[in-house]
Amino acid sequence: MFESVIGPKMPLHDDTVVVWMVDGRPARLVFERARWRVEGEPRPIVEVPDEHIHPLITHVAERHTGWRCTVRRDGGAERVELAVRRDGVRWIAERLAR
Repeated sequence: MFESVIGPKMPLHDDTVVVWMVDGRPARLVFERARWRVEGEPRPIVEVPDEHIHPLITHVAERHTGWRCTVRRDGGAERVELAVRRDGVRWIAERLAR
């Protein structure tokens, strides 16, 4: 299902993150020039925008900003916890401490 790419191939750099979604949730990704599979259920990251934090605001509007997920490297035993977020038109991923 994920093996073919439609359209021009994207050059991979060290900071390139590519995310494949299934039913609106991340299922696979490319991170640190390697392929990873999401294990278990990704958890949504819900945050309050900085501009909405004010003592007079009593009902702050939260928003979904990304996913927290455990991933395993394809063909290996390495597992990491990642926070995956959109940054404009690209994805960014951050390793999280366990």
